[in-house]
Amino acid sequence: MESCRVLHHVLLLFILMFITVSVSAPSNVWVKFNQSADLPCVCKCSGLAKWTLISNQSDVVAECDQTSCRSLKEGFKMSHDQYLKGDLTLTITAADDSKRNTYTCWCGDKDVTDLRLSIETLISLVQINPGEDLNLDLHVSDGVKVIYQGENSTDPHGEEICSVDKSSLHCIDEYRPRTSLSNTVLTLRGVKSTDGGVYIVRDTEHKEDLYIYRVSVRDDKSAVSWWVIILIVLLVLLLLVVVVLVGLFLKYWRQRKQREPGMTDDDGL
Repeated sequence: MESCRVLHHVLLLFILMFITVSVSAPSNVWVKFNQSADLPCVCKCSGLAKWTLISNQSDVVAECDQTSCRSLKEGFKMSHDQYLKGDLTLTITAADDSKRNTYTCWCGDKDVTDLRLSIETLISLVQINPGEDLNLDLHVSDGVKVIYQGENSTDPHGEEICSVDKSSLHCIDEYRPRTSLSNTVLTLRGVKSTDGGVYIVRDTEHKEDLYIYRVSVRDDKSAVSWWVIILIVLLVLLLLVVVVLVGLFLKYWRQRKQREPGMTDDDGL
């Protein structure tokens, strides 16, 4: 009986821990890149209400009190009319990579809610010729990794080929001699036909896919075939022009012959 009671307490403790972790985890607010986003916070606050970065409570982006609201950082704002009604919503005017973060809503010293601004993954299609350099803009220079999925790969998770930590690039041996980082642009030099596929830029802390590049490497043979097709089309057009010119010449010659009845073929030529 005592052992059952102990197991019951252990199970109860585990459930409480799970609920605590679930409640404390910040919710995500998803938005498209460069569009406005609202981070909701409902609390009747008679004193100072503010929004800060969760990582730094002194880093205030916007705040309100009974007299007015103030934007302490560009791109963030709160409405004083909404504040008086108990709505402390933070509006981010244009969501970009610099705004991608977790924010805390405060009423005085009370932590009301934590919300993370997440931006929907951007997908870019890239076509490149063999031998050219592939430039992948990571848009951030810290806390990201690049995952590669080959065109014929059966691995749904892909392979991590590079990571960036505090502007420092780290790549696996196969890619190290061919890669470099300039600001936020990762360059893969001398692209080969086997480099085609999907490149995923992933946030290492929040496991969010920031950008996806679908890279297609043009085939040399297909490029040659296109030149052949273009050449054939040009030759056909040239032949049509010659036929038209010959037809016009013959028409002109016949009209001239009709105007001069006494003219023989030898005279016309």
